[in-house]
Amino acid sequence: MQELKDTSRQEYLARINKVLHYIDNHLDISLSLEKVAEVASFSPFHFHRIFTFFIGETPCDYIQRLRIEKAAWKLRNETLQTITEIAYTCGFGSVSLLSRTFRKYFNMTPTQFRETEQPVFSFDGKLFSKNGQMLRKNLKSDTDLIDDLCIDNSNKLFFMQTKVEVKEMPEMKAVYCRHVGPFHLIGQAYEKLSKWATPRGLFITNVSKTATVTHDDPSITEIEKVRQSACLIVEREVEVDGEIGKMTIPRGKYAVGRFEITNEEFQQAWNTMCLWFTESGYQQGDGCTYELYHNDFTTHPEKRHIVDICIPVKPL
Repeated sequence: MQELKDTSRQEYLARINKVLHYIDNHLDISLSLEKVAEVASFSPFHFHRIFTFFIGETPCDYIQRLRIEKAAWKLRNETLQTITEIAYTCGFGSVSLLSRTFRKYFNMTPTQFRETEQPVFSFDGKLFSKNGQMLRKNLKSDTDLIDDLCIDNSNKLFFMQTKVEVKEMPEMKAVYCRHVGPFHLIGQAYEKLSKWATPRGLFITNVSKTATVTHDDPSITEIEKVRQSACLIVEREVEVDGEIGKMTIPRGKYAVGRFEITNEEFQQAWNTMCLWFTESGYQQGDGCTYELYHNDFTTHPEKRHIVDICIPVKPL
């Protein structure tokens, strides 16, 4: 009986994974409940209940949130695209629909959002601009300046010394386990991935490479809903099941920073990458960012990760 329950759950998870992947790649087209239910091979009624149970949002709410967050990212980074173009490429039928939805999520219009200053670094769960101005989650400036967080006097607190290179990164095939929520809890997804991959001969300590792919911008998406994929890089096609899916990390031009850091220093490393962009002549390109790990940090004498932070780029 327990084996039947486990098999059934794994099948449901595999179908939900398939739907999540489909939604990610089709936000620009009409995604009716009937269509996504068909992808999962469920009836619309059953799919709605199952999706909501596993994801914590209805299919409609989930799709709308991803669309508006994609629009927010484009407003900030695709500066040559008009708001009308962004509305249609993100699956909104009109600019007015985008504007109404945007105001609901961010309490401002798309135009106002585009004109706000971008966050460059974070500290203690808060976002700051390059000059030390604290920004709220919706990117409106807070009324108070945090005097003791002046960047000029506290570079070591926020940033690290490293060489950042712009280079072509290869396509990589991966199997993954999805994590949603705070970054520091992604270890749970890696534990599941390792438990699945090791008996299949896919994971060898300090030989196999792993990667964390981040699908959302944490300055736009609430941290509890940020999606990450704990990935194991593979050299061949692998059959997957249950919570384990497969994906391709695309080749392309990336800004790559090499770091040797502890668990507590990841935010500093990301701050360093963000600061580099403000002085580089590049802007972030479309696509996911990822961390590529070159070692098992638990075997490092100082428990450090040797990691490349890779961010897609295009000319400013």
